[in-house]
Amino acid sequence: MTATFAWFIAGICGAAFITLWFVESFKELSAKRKSLEIIGEEVKMHRRLYMQERGGENDEAALKVLESKLMVYREIEKNYNALLKKPMNRIPGYIMGFQPTDK
Repeated sequence: MTATFAWFIAGICGAAFITLWFVESFKELSAKRKSLEIIGEEVKMHRRLYMQERGGENDEAALKVLESKLMVYREIEKNYNALLKKPMNRIPGYIMGFQPTDK
């Protein structure tokens, strides 16, 4: 009876650990992926604006803004991929469908 109760408690603790592990990994990865999606939309918007301004008086300013947004995007992308490769996030990330971003 005591051994059965001990196994039951161990099972609950194991399930709680795995649940917390997956929940925390999901929160971290989804927040970073959301940031990546937001800055990706900003890059698209600034790329369109730059294409409209090519040859105009705001050409250089639009290019500088686009370059800065691309730099931020690459940094967030690098951080997201590094977070996904961490051992604590690799298994839950793979199971929950998080993929590394392509260059």
